[in-house]
Amino acid sequence: MRSLAHKTIILLAVAGYAVSAAAVDYQPGTTVLSDDNVYNVNADGSFTLDETRSIRMDTDEGVKSYGQIAHSYSNALQSFDVLEAYTTTQGGKRIDVSPDAILTQQSPASAYAPVFDDGRVKTIVFPGVQVGATITTHTRETQIKPLFPGQFFAIDTFLDERVFESAKVTVYAPAAIKLYAEAIDMQGGLVAADDNGKQMWQWSIEDTQAHPPEPGASSIRDRSPRLTVTTFPNYEAVGQAYVSRARQQAAVTPRIQELADELTKGIADRRDQANAIYRWVSNNIRYVAIYLGFGGVVPHSAQAVLDARYGDCKDHTTLLEALLAAKGIKSSVVLVNGDNRYWLPKVAEPLAVFDHTITYIPEFDIYADSTAGMARFGVLPGNEGGKPALVTDNGSGGATLVTLPLASPDTDRVTFQSAVLFDSDGTARGTTRIDNLGAPDWIARSVFASLRSGVEPVFAQRMLTMSGADGSGRYIHGDLHNLKDPFQYETRFELPDYAQFPGPGAIRVPQGLNSLTNIANAFELVTTSRRRYPLLFGGRHISETTTIELPGTVKVSSLPEPAKVTSAFGAYTSSYAASGQLVTVTRTLDITMHSPYVEPDQWQDLRKMAVAVKHDLAAQIVYGPR
Repeated sequence: MRSLAHKTIILLAVAGYAVSAAAVDYQPGTTVLSDDNVYNVNADGSFTLDETRSIRMDTDEGVKSYGQIAHSYSNALQSFDVLEAYTTTQGGKRIDVSPDAILTQQSPASAYAPVFDDGRVKTIVFPGVQVGATITTHTRETQIKPLFPGQFFAIDTFLDERVFESAKVTVYAPAAIKLYAEAIDMQGGLVAADDNGKQMWQWSIEDTQAHPPEPGASSIRDRSPRLTVTTFPNYEAVGQAYVSRARQQAAVTPRIQELADELTKGIADRRDQANAIYRWVSNNIRYVAIYLGFGGVVPHSAQAVLDARYGDCKDHTTLLEALLAAKGIKSSVVLVNGDNRYWLPKVAEPLAVFDHTITYIPEFDIYADSTAGMARFGVLPGNEGGKPALVTDNGSGGATLVTLPLASPDTDRVTFQSAVLFDSDGTARGTTRIDNLGAPDWIARSVFASLRSGVEPVFAQRMLTMSGADGSGRYIHGDLHNLKDPFQYETRFELPDYAQFPGPGAIRVPQGLNSLTNIANAFELVTTSRRRYPLLFGGRHISETTTIELPGTVKVSSLPEPAKVTSAFGAYTSSYAASGQLVTVTRTLDITMHSPYVEPDQWQDLRKMAVAVKHDLAAQIVYGPR
């Protein structure tokens, strides 16, 4: 899974890793009057889910969001039926949804990759939806073929961005099946252990509160009332079940062996061999974003993926596994969340959060995600670092829960050197060279790759505007797909009337068109005095050196004092020096994290550091006529 989430992460990274706004007076768009979910589980793990739900429209936003509802499903594994759907107006009139307003279409992913996916989308278009109206649906989802034979698992989440007046989950299953369950902020449990050969479980919530979103927080699903039910006794069993069905798909065929030999020709070092194979898969196998589970859990054969030259995440890992195996390099599939979920249930529900697969190579202790497209070997996209993950084979045939490596100042680095020359009229012209490692490398490549031809100048101007400057600029970079070498790029920029010479006056250090990941945007989300939810915040090292050459008619009157800021999250230093007409400014930020996020009780420490750094960034160079 990456698609929209992948693009969102890239754009958010440019603007400080997240952009959102929580209104002071929060009003959710809808109220869920009732949401009744009933599972009937069969001995083989197949099941039906009947859901009856009534939602009241409270705002125009709610009307826009729920005037029609779409449900995605796999045509080969599931069926989805709309048993009843209608609108009740504010005046109490019922208007049924006509059959021709229930539309079934091919899913976008299926249209994009018809050989590998059979996705369908069923959309219900409601009539007469206005503020005050209520929509009601009764749907039935049937899991015709269990994803893992003999196993049942499900997760229900009731998002806390809106009020639930009543919600209930009921599970009926054969008494002989052992169920494991975890409920968070829900009441209930086992009702009947054996009633005519059936066991019954039930959980519910009533009159919940709605909470506004917060910028930079993890998924709303990590904090909402939720229920997880599974027949898997533990995560090791999940790993074994995945491997038992997926391993045979990674068979080394003659063509795969031939390709592996060709890719590693002349390369003796085994790690370099793995790197070369990874780069080829990243650059040559088109990634089709299909959720793990939605597209099944059994990958297509490595040979089929090679022939098609595209596949989803599990297809990517399977081909990579086969090519590595052709060179005697063992690898393992890793199940992880590819979005912004960090919670992992205590009970082993395989798809509660795991919706994506990556690769682990134990010989080099390296995690790699070939679906990231622009990530170098061993670099994980920023939203995967620090997450719980399941290595399906730890090298001894067992599965192991792990925590993926966190970003740190050693692994995620940005260094830029900028030279700015001022004309006597106050116009600043500059050049910047940026070197990247780790997630910043991936971010920069991905951003440039997402820009259409000819759009870069517009993007450059927007980036200047976001930094508070007026002007123009351009980016200069090489091959984005060269994953062998760290990514470097340069910028050229011009800032008219940046200073009023000969003065007296003062200027801030010109940022110009610097790196996409910089000190100025590191603390963009650290603004409010308190938080309800953790802030996702990654480790990094950023070093910025700027030389400023002033015209001969101007002299420096005073420079800012050097700064040194330390906190539990790292350190920031700056220095300012003048020699003749040349001013050199050096700023360095190191962020060290022990988890992927900052907890609310740590917020004041981070905020104190952010205020001190922002204060130094706002420092000014004072000048006057010579």
